[in-house]
Amino acid sequence: MNPAMQTALNAWGRAEFTELLRDALLGEDALFAPLQKAMAHGSHALVDQAVLMLLRSSESPGALEVDLGVGYASIIPGCACEGDPTPMSELPEYARLRVRIDRASGEATVRVLPDGA
Repeated sequence: MNPAMQTALNAWGRAEFTELLRDALLGEDALFAPLQKAMAHGSHALVDQAVLMLLRSSESPGALEVDLGVGYASIIPGCACEGDPTPMSELPEYARLRVRIDRASGEATVRVLPDGA
């Protein structure tokens, strides 16, 4: 089991859970693909500064499932040439994700929730 995910699971129910979950998901590179898919404004997701907010949770003996609101940024990269008149700027993004963590293996699956779900 990924030690960071185990630490997050052990913190379930405490204030630091979402921050530890974020670190574990970033460590597994599990946030980039879903947030890239959910982007509405840019063309490349910037996930390192993502902020997670717990929206809903459900528990079973085998798994913990949480719905998260995720604030992050994206960019539309230019050519980055000297004198390029369109400097890159970060665009605000928001997505809702469902994360299911298997308690035995610590494996996390992340999927984008549709609007209104």
